Amino acid sequence: MSIQSFYYTITSSRSFFIQMVFTLNAIYYVTQADLNALQLVLIGTIMEVSVLLFEMPTGLYADHYGRKHSLALGTVIIGLAHVLEGSTPEFWAIALASAMWGIGWTFISGAEQAWIADELEGENLDTTFLRGSQFSSFARFAGIVASVAIATFWSVQTAIIFAGGMLIALAVWAFIKLPETKFVKVTREKGVSGVTHMVTTIKVGLSQIRGNTVLISIAMVTLLWGLASEGFDRLYGTHFITDYNLSENESIYWFGAFYAVAFLLNIVVLRFVEKNAKGRYADALLLTNAVLTGTMLIFAWTGHFWVAVVMYWVTSALRNVNYPLMSIITNEQIESKGRATTLSMFGQLDAFGQIVGGPIVGLLALYTTIAGGISASAFLILPVLYFLWRMKRKMVLS
Repeated sequence: MSIQSFYYTITSSRSFFIQMVFTLNAIYYVTQADLNALQLVLIGTIMEVSVLLFEMPTGLYADHYGRKHSLALGTVIIGLAHVLEGSTPEFWAIALASAMWGIGWTFISGAEQAWIADELEGENLDTTFLRGSQFSSFARFAGIVASVAIATFWSVQTAIIFAGGMLIALAVWAFIKLPETKFVKVTREKGVSGVTHMVTTIKVGLSQIRGNTVLISIAMVTLLWGLASEGFDRLYGTHFITDYNLSENESIYWFGAFYAVAFLLNIVVLRFVEKNAKGRYADALLLTNAVLTGTMLIFAWTGHFWVAVVMYWVTSALRNVNYPLMSIITNEQIESKGRATTLSMFGQLDAFGQIVGGPIVGLLALYTTIAGGISASAFLILPVLYFLWRMKRKMVLS
């Protein structure tokens, strides 16, 4: 099996099982756990606080002990988190599971990109990331079908618990089978304390970002995406259920359809970008984020169910383009040694943005309307356009 095949297998399998949960958890939170708008945003904030606190230590763990070990450990933790939330429909259990999920994701986020970038020695990263996203979108589509089937024949809780168990099994497979041949360990000099070593590694990461206009722009975009994303992620489900009066049984099928079409549309968009925007990824990001602002606002205020559905599909498809394109640009700009730690810094910025933006949007939605909260998320994307333009201009000049 080629290294790309291992990458596609681990990422798409994880996407399949996580999507089984994500298809149903908005329904689960509202109809079975009975969470209100503020609680919905708070569970996201709890997750992002754990990401903020653990991104750097787990990035250092990956750079010191190996990216494969970090990937496997993170996948186990996420699997356990889904088993916990699926077995106990209470706010405290879901909040604890969200914290665990965030910690688990920090073991994966920087490590996965660093692992594949090093194994490929920086070659063909654009094709690998874009195709990986397409495979993951196919897997998410299949995960939607599986989750709806299990929820229909058994229950929403059964689907969530099953997905958590399968993630644990996937982690065991990754630990045993995943190759790691190009890993450059960040070693600690004899007599140097762990704290001093951590500070030195962080300084190396910061030195790569400082003075690099592209990386500074990426940092600002990442922060702003974090500010904008949490409100939409936590409120779109209750917007459909509450404002369009969907019952629990209807929601299972509708949410399956929402996700399915969004992922199929995302595959089409990614394929178009791969064929027509090679080397012009900053242009693609600028265009997609400009369109995103408009589609989110229409989704929030239309009042017509089918218009809202179409706007959700377009918004979701375009948002899923951001990650692979930004991953390509970022990994092309940073060095191999300490790569996971540097990538974790960007993860911390995203988490900080979501921690700050989430509660603000949640409170706004609680005391005004759900549409008002989603609109606030849309307006937070506007400054992203400036930094993407700045990044694009610098990349053209260089």
